[in-house]
Amino acid sequence: MPIDEVLKYIGLLGAFLYLASYFLLQAGYIGGNSKAYTYLNLSAASLVLVSLTTAFNAASVVIQVSWILISIFGMSRMYLLYRRIRFTDEEMEFVTEQLSELPLHLARKVLDIGIWIDGDRGGELTRQGEKNFNLIYLKEGRAEVLLNNTQIAICGPGSFIGEMTVLSGGPATATVRLISNARLLCIDAEALRALSQNEAGIASVIQNSFSRDMRLKLEATSRHVRTLNMVELGDHS
Repeated sequence: MPIDEVLKYIGLLGAFLYLASYFLLQAGYIGGNSKAYTYLNLSAASLVLVSLTTAFNAASVVIQVSWILISIFGMSRMYLLYRRIRFTDEEMEFVTEQLSELPLHLARKVLDIGIWIDGDRGGELTRQGEKNFNLIYLKEGRAEVLLNNTQIAICGPGSFIGEMTVLSGGPATATVRLISNARLLCIDAEALRALSQNEAGIASVIQNSFSRDMRLKLEATSRHVRTLNMVELGDHS
């Protein structure tokens, strides 16, 4: 294949990467500060620049070189930024389990609006019909979910409390009460809403974590209901 033909396809691949990175950004799959976005743009600019070796265009060369230099600057900035980020073992466990798709500097922002506390058995985390002021992550311990004072589910370690309404600001859909001592991460709801509006990447990852949590809760609730039905059938037999 002639070199001109090869360079043409290299340029087309670069153009495709430009479009792919912009689409992923607009669709919320990657953030403007993410490594993926930077690498895609660096690769795209490099490929297009290579394709210009036999079809020189001064304006295009300036644009591609500028993209490459800006990408390298961004990568260097992120490297220096990451070197300064510190997490406790407790925080790192939460990031790994719930925010693994987020760049570390954004995960740090989420943790900075939260506080770790110890919860006592019997403490209410949410009350049905009342506003949630915190998104709560249950690291250790167990809690019961009550709808109209009837237990409908049990939450274990790794569960979110208040995730259904925290981003909308609506009232709690159920009462959640600790049935054991617990270790909790309480994230300020208003600050989380503001952060999610300013950082699309955070909103997307948080929603994915909530979706996984809701799926696990629905499965646990179904098992709980089946168990209750079996107990009732046993009592009537």
